Amino acid sequence: MESERKNRWAGFVVGPAIVFIALGAIWKNENRFDYHQAAKKTQPVESVQALVPGQRFSYTGGMDPQLTLPGQYVDAFTGYLEVQRSAEIDAWEKDTDSDDRVTWSRRWMSRLESNSRNSGITQQLSSRTFSPARYQVGGLTVDGSQIELVDDAVRIPTADLQITEAALQRRDDYLYLSKGESDNLGDERVRYTGIPVPSTATYFGKAESGRGVADTSQARTGMLNTLIQDTGVLHHIVAGERETALATMAAHISRLKWIVRAAASGAVIIGFNLLFSAMLGFLYSVPLIGGLARSGSFLLSLVFALPLILVTMLGGYLYANPLVLAAIAVLIVAGLFALNKRKQKTQKAVYRDLETQYGPKLQTLSMKELEFIELAKLVFSDDHLDPKEEDFLRRWSRQQGWNDARFREMLGRAKALGAGGPPSLNATEEQLENLIRLALADGDLSRSELRSIQHAAKRLGFDQGEVARLTQQVQQMATRNVAPSI
Repeated sequence: MESERKNRWAGFVVGPAIVFIALGAIWKNENRFDYHQAAKKTQPVESVQALVPGQRFSYTGGMDPQLTLPGQYVDAFTGYLEVQRSAEIDAWEKDTDSDDRVTWSRRWMSRLESNSRNSGITQQLSSRTFSPARYQVGGLTVDGSQIELVDDAVRIPTADLQITEAALQRRDDYLYLSKGESDNLGDERVRYTGIPVPSTATYFGKAESGRGVADTSQARTGMLNTLIQDTGVLHHIVAGERETALATMAAHISRLKWIVRAAASGAVIIGFNLLFSAMLGFLYSVPLIGGLARSGSFLLSLVFALPLILVTMLGGYLYANPLVLAAIAVLIVAGLFALNKRKQKTQKAVYRDLETQYGPKLQTLSMKELEFIELAKLVFSDDHLDPKEEDFLRRWSRQQGWNDARFREMLGRAKALGAGGPPSLNATEEQLENLIRLALADGDLSRSELRSIQHAAKRLGFDQGEVARLTQQVQQMATRNVAPSI
């Protein structure tokens, strides 16, 4: 019970923390430094002598395929811009679920987990990155500090390496360190990957004392930027001529963005799942949410997480691209202006039709009174008004602020005008068109007006498709009859 309470409190704390960090990562990712765009803006130079201090430039030249990096455990690496060594140890991993059930799994892990089954085991091999102090691209010397590389790394075969650590043995493209245990527990291994030296490369960065150095004017710091690998530094060596290198950079940043989006979105869902799992008992009784909670915390997590992820992603993108935001705002304003002009045109056209239809009545009755009369004539076109229809008309009148006396007066007028037996199908359709014209007199159909029309139409056997057709027909006929302004 005590453990269950601890797990619940962990869900309350850890879940929201993961959500907060992951959403922050999504926002930062959409606002990350675009080194591809920064590289495009650099000035290409053909001679190192032409460099101006502080200038952001690009330079293309050949590279030495025999570039050598010092090694550890092995003698050296030849022909690589950078080498990454990854170390792993064969050990036990302990996992405890919310019900205190312990699961043990043995696997290769980058760091030794401290638990009872790993007691007495030590990790001797470590991961590391190897890079030179400086690079040479043609006649340009490039500072190796803070260098950024975006080309794909390849696996380095251990057969190409000269081992300097006697205890290490080659096995399946790994270097193994055996601990001598019968079950091989605690054995370690390392593998190497490297970015090959290209025959031709393009450098993007800043000039200083005739060298290429890191442009840190947009440098990013902080936990979230580190998490999404956003350094904000332009100091890149990329294989190929300038245009080829730019294409590689564009593909790399696009791929990196999508990786972060996917990983951070998954983290948001996991965070909500931890939180809702801890709150499940409480959420069962909450209206609306309770039904989702009974379906499981994961479904509830998706319902909350996905809209939040999309809003954060879109907000971050628009914040990072103000021109796009401005274009959307202009389109919205232009759309509203066009709709308003259409509304005014429709209003003018419909009013002319109403003048023709009603003549002097239009001067003595308001639009809403005429609309009520047409609506009432439709709902008791069979000379009978059942309680449901009367209740519908009464609710409509209350929406206009009419009292009961006004309602009865207008209902009497409608009955008097609608006397004479059931109308023909054509007459009924004409009445429905009149009702639509009255509703369109202010330029558009409100939701309540549309519901009223659909209610009357349904009673007369018209479906929603026919109502839409009649509405479009009324608008087209009215605007076609409007005299052009001079």
